[in-house]
Amino acid sequence: MRKALSLLACAAWAGLLLGCSRAPVVVPVDSLTYPAVLITGIRPTLGVAHVARVVVDKEDLSHMRSELYSGLSDTEATDPPIVIDTTANISDMTQIKGEHGGLWMMAHPTGMMPITFTLIQRKQQGIEAARALIADCVYLGHDLDTERSQLRSERIPRATSMAEIVAIVDEMPGADEAANSRD
Repeated sequence: MRKALSLLACAAWAGLLLGCSRAPVVVPVDSLTYPAVLITGIRPTLGVAHVARVVVDKEDLSHMRSELYSGLSDTEATDPPIVIDTTANISDMTQIKGEHGGLWMMAHPTGMMPITFTLIQRKQQGIEAARALIADCVYLGHDLDTERSQLRSERIPRATSMAEIVAIVDEMPGADEAANSRD
């Protein structure tokens, strides 16, 4: 009995060591397939709405508006932006660094700043996880109308592919009413 308990304790200890030693999987930006969806404003305690927008390529993903960057550059942040590519690979955007400093940002409060970052693969992957993350966003695309975003969010759970989800997120205001009338 004592030997069995000792063996069980050793197995549990080895499991803890092996579980803690796994390094996060870094996703190369070049491995993403575009267009992709970038979700920002994850932390609800700051009163920032979840926003999903489509990024068309690596260059688009590597630029961020100054006002968005200033909230995301906090190294203590536990809610990094999320990137979902067209194959439903989901990554957290971490270690975000802007090319310009505070003086440039003050002079260009809505300017697009080049950024560098690291993508870390999330445990949850696939179309189901992508649908859940994107449907939870308050705003989709560049449309700031919450009612239209809500109508589009209701269509996302019925989407069967990331291409369809990207089309919903990126559609022009008013296009969702026409899509709902066909449903």
